[in-house]
Amino acid sequence: MTIKELEERTGMTRANIRFYESEGLLSPARRENGYRDYSEEDVKTLEKIKLLRRLGVTIEALRALRDGRAELSAVLDRRLAEVGG
Repeated sequence: MTIKELEERTGMTRANIRFYESEGLLSPARRENGYRDYSEEDVKTLEKIKLLRRLGVTIEALRALRDGRAELSAVLDRRLAEVGG
């Protein structure tokens, strides 16, 4: 799927998608012509990122989740403590 289709599916801007790619949180496949080819898994990843960012989860915490250095429950508990919950 193209970045335009990904924008439509996720409601994210092209700039946001590229930002998450540059941060290593999204790694789309490449076609023979070098264009990015986004998958359904990329859609799911961006939806998760979008939700977690709305909850105030940091980019570093997202990287820790991706790398298996943190568990979602621990990240959310930490965030809840930060906001005084």
